[in-house]
Amino acid sequence: MLRWSFANASRQAVNKLHKLVDPALCGVFYFWGMIARIAFSLMLCFLVQFVFSQREEKRWKEAEDFLRSQNYAIREAKDLRLLGREIKYRFTDEATRLKAAYLWVIQNIHYDCEGLKKKNSRWALDSVLLNRKAVCAGYVNVFRNLCEAAGVECVDVNGYGRAGFESLLVNIDSFMTNHTWNAVKIGGEWKLIDITWASGYTNEDCTDFTFNRNDWYFCTDPSRFAWDHYPQDSSWQLLPQPIPWKEFYRYPLLYQGIIENNIEDFSPRSVFIHKKVGDTIVFHFKSKQSLNRITLSSRKQKQLYVMDTPERTRDGYRYVYRIEKQGVYDLQIDLMFAETNRTYNTIYVKTYTDIIYWVNAN
Repeated sequence: MLRWSFANASRQAVNKLHKLVDPALCGVFYFWGMIARIAFSLMLCFLVQFVFSQREEKRWKEAEDFLRSQNYAIREAKDLRLLGREIKYRFTDEATRLKAAYLWVIQNIHYDCEGLKKKNSRWALDSVLLNRKAVCAGYVNVFRNLCEAAGVECVDVNGYGRAGFESLLVNIDSFMTNHTWNAVKIGGEWKLIDITWASGYTNEDCTDFTFNRNDWYFCTDPSRFAWDHYPQDSSWQLLPQPIPWKEFYRYPLLYQGIIENNIEDFSPRSVFIHKKVGDTIVFHFKSKQSLNRITLSSRKQKQLYVMDTPERTRDGYRYVYRIEKQGVYDLQIDLMFAETNRTYNTIYVKTYTDIIYWVNAN
């Protein structure tokens, strides 16, 4: 009887203790459970991204190795289609076939500056392949034919491309087609590729072309592709809500620096900045890249030049600029990373123009 009473009393004491301890323990277990789930999710995301990255790198390498093994001349359409059939035979997946076609075009076609100026640039397939020169129409023609022969669905997209200083101020009523790019269907999903801009760049007066592979324009996120491409058929924006022309033409002019500095977003989003002398402009740039200098300059206002340090934010950089020059002029923004050589006390800077705005400070 004594043992039973003792056991019963112990059970009651334990039950009271559970009522006090269980909520606290549940809270602790819930907290650590959440931490474990978050850690597991992050680790899983990292592993998925790592595996995907490794697979993509492998595909690029396989495509490059295959193209290096091809040593016959491609001088006309039938040669190109033969290469396409070999790509299709060599690779079973569309993604690697696409990479092989993309690499061949950007490595073998030279932008035709002379033809552009004389308005007799080549676009016909045999002519482009024989001379290895073309403007955008020739690039996309070669790329489409090679993709189709390789078993990749590909179409041409006509539209407007903002590429030079002359397109900084585009009139809202002046839409015209001045550029052509491609859309390809991979795994049942359409992707956007500007094969011309991916192959390199020219100097401003288009007297010289520099080969420079630029994968920014390979299967680009449609929301970023729309920063400087506007298709005649708005459905080829591939966006849930297509951007209207009146919004697109107000974007600032974007240059190579936006790619080199991996700028994911920016503000202001309008090219037109209406301010008075003494007013300030707050610039924001979203980028994970290390940048420690910003310069502001102008073509029209030759005396305007500022080099400063941008403020680091959670997801990029911020800079407040005070307008000191009166007038109507362009404002060029360059972000960069400057390294100091302590031995010679010099600063090495590699920079490309990022964004150009148009200031009205009257």
